Amino acid sequence: MKLALAAAALTLAVPGLAGRDPTAVGVGYICAAEAHAPAGPGRLTIVKGMGSGGFAADTRSAEAQAWFDYGLQLYHAFYHGEATAAFERAAQADPDCALCAWGQALSLGPTLNFDVPPEQAAKALTFADRAAKLAKDARARALIATLQARYRPGQNAGERELTYGHALAALAPQFPGNDDIPTLAAHALLTPYRNNNMAGVKPALALLEPILARDPNNTAAIHYYIHATEAAGTPARALPYAERLAGLAPKASHLVHMGGHTLFRVGRYEEVAVLNADAMKTDIAFAAQEGLKGPISGARYYLHNDTFGLAGALMAGDRKLALKYADHAPVAFPVGSPEDRRATAVGRSYVAYARFAPARALAIPAAGAERGYLAVMRHYARGEALAAGGDVAGVLAEAEALKALLPSEAANANSITIAAGVLQGRAAMLRGKPEEAAKAFEAAAKLQERVFATNFDPPPWWYPVRRSLAAAELKAGKAEDAAKDAQASLKIWPGDALALQVLGEAQGRLGKAAEARGTRAEAGRAWRGNAAMPGMDLI
Repeated sequence: MKLALAAAALTLAVPGLAGRDPTAVGVGYICAAEAHAPAGPGRLTIVKGMGSGGFAADTRSAEAQAWFDYGLQLYHAFYHGEATAAFERAAQADPDCALCAWGQALSLGPTLNFDVPPEQAAKALTFADRAAKLAKDARARALIATLQARYRPGQNAGERELTYGHALAALAPQFPGNDDIPTLAAHALLTPYRNNNMAGVKPALALLEPILARDPNNTAAIHYYIHATEAAGTPARALPYAERLAGLAPKASHLVHMGGHTLFRVGRYEEVAVLNADAMKTDIAFAAQEGLKGPISGARYYLHNDTFGLAGALMAGDRKLALKYADHAPVAFPVGSPEDRRATAVGRSYVAYARFAPARALAIPAAGAERGYLAVMRHYARGEALAAGGDVAGVLAEAEALKALLPSEAANANSITIAAGVLQGRAAMLRGKPEEAAKAFEAAAKLQERVFATNFDPPPWWYPVRRSLAAAELKAGKAEDAAKDAQASLKIWPGDALALQVLGEAQGRLGKAAEARGTRAEAGRAWRGNAAMPGMDLI
């Protein structure tokens, strides 16, 4: 019964999956991104399926109204430049539309994902000032005034967004029936969270929950609610909405992707892998229609979707899908792409080869002078591949090569230290010295948990090292400690099949036979892929 429920949940979160193999669907989505249609004319067109957004603007022009509504849909879907272009089209259709100019000002401002430079804020203020001169009614005047205050120079970025968000929230009761106003307020209140300022999280939740209670299909509110519940540490609250989001906004890549945030945090990793492949396909379909130029990874959030999906495939144990993501990285991010983006995508892909195709990991050539993230991940991947073959000396050599990078790689110091610690632990496990392995894994796990905390956007390190610590403790005969650390790992990374595997073995050794059977069965269900589970030495 539980397996059937899990399959039903997978179908719910990934539209069109009923009766189909998730691995094949995910691979197909990535292939579709690679085989995109020729670029279109390069002119923005209104596309249905972008999600919620829009209200009556101060215009009699149907064209201006259509572009205004579309601008808000694009804004909520995080098509940032396209939203600006849509509001510009609205203003062109009706130069006297104050709210069309307001939309131009809105779209140039900060978001949950980035701040804007002073010159862009100044440009936004010119549009807000222009809108104020065109304002014809109380609603337009009030909305425009909040933007003028937002873009006034000399403000602290975090306090500015909080003030702006609270000002918008105060307007919402004055204009009932307009859910865009409280939704925009929630977005502004959440924006300081980007810099660990939590002050706006609870007010944002208080704005979004009533909207979703009366309109559970409001994709803008769902988008921000997923972020808000993540920030509040209660991601499961968003699960009913995250499960439906991709189906509600099938043409909006970022909204297709967004459900993956919640799904990752509740341990539904296979769905994360498939949803993000769908988001990549959707990204390319939209970009091609609007005149795609350059590599397919040029879309703003393409890298995010790619690395998020790969993270899900690795955690789910989906060998075929993880390797497809890995093979896709150099296609989407060819030489000549922005180097930091290319290094991130290609470097993370090395983990898939290390875990599921060790010979391919060992064949990765050194790229010129060994430096940067690619060098870090190449040495780590080689170490994991050598561990799979039982080559202790080779694993230790790669750990030492990683340490040698430290003096010149301050930006990657944490990843280097974790990677080297993991490889030292792997070598000790292979040598039959689990106590030594536990020390290495514990140090790496503590560093991971301190510097990366619960960052799953996507996770900077691909798996919870504490599960390796639990495996070492189990091998050392410390079943109680193993169970404790496996449970601690699962608290942060729920649904992790390999941590569940360790926990089940520990429970069995502790004489908890019924619990052990249940945990082992859960591990089998969580390992959704087509690769054999690794042994304890490689967990």
